[in-house]
Amino acid sequence: MTRTISTVLLAAMVLVLCGGCGSAYGRETGNQSTDKRVVKLVNRARARGTWCGGRFYRPARPVTWNETLGRASLKHCLFMADRGLLCHTSYYGGGTGKWLSKFGYNWLAYGENIGEGYRTAEEVVRGWLKSPDHCENIMNPAYKEAGSSYARGSQKTYWTLMLAAPGKRSLGGR
Repeated sequence: MTRTISTVLLAAMVLVLCGGCGSAYGRETGNQSTDKRVVKLVNRARARGTWCGGRFYRPARPVTWNETLGRASLKHCLFMADRGLLCHTSYYGGGTGKWLSKFGYNWLAYGENIGEGYRTAEEVVRGWLKSPDHCENIMNPAYKEAGSSYARGSQKTYWTLMLAAPGKRSLGGR
């Protein structure tokens, strides 16, 4: 009985301290509608084809939402937001391939787009499409699956889009 009361009191204290937040991290983080909106906007660009820098990329098949890639994206956004740092290095050290492997995703190829300071899914995808390297990731026909997320830090919002082709792990990727 005492343990139950202590647990309830602790839970109430956590809710008060984080202002009744819906996130276990005490700040706004990715939600399914925004996260999937990013992938929907990526698929719009893939469907019509686009210029990335000085090269035109023909239309590509849509990528499908992958929950593991979505969770890995959220964790990376939280990592960046906690540090106030835009980076491709993962929580586990190393790059995106190691990160995806730690999450149990078997990849053949992968790409990662990150961003900071954008307020909406539309803004971040527009920004990525203006950057040749990020745009090339979005338009790469090798990628079949995607996941995305965001996390608001104390100063900025951090975004991650992970694109991948499932299969046997290999070296490489962006």
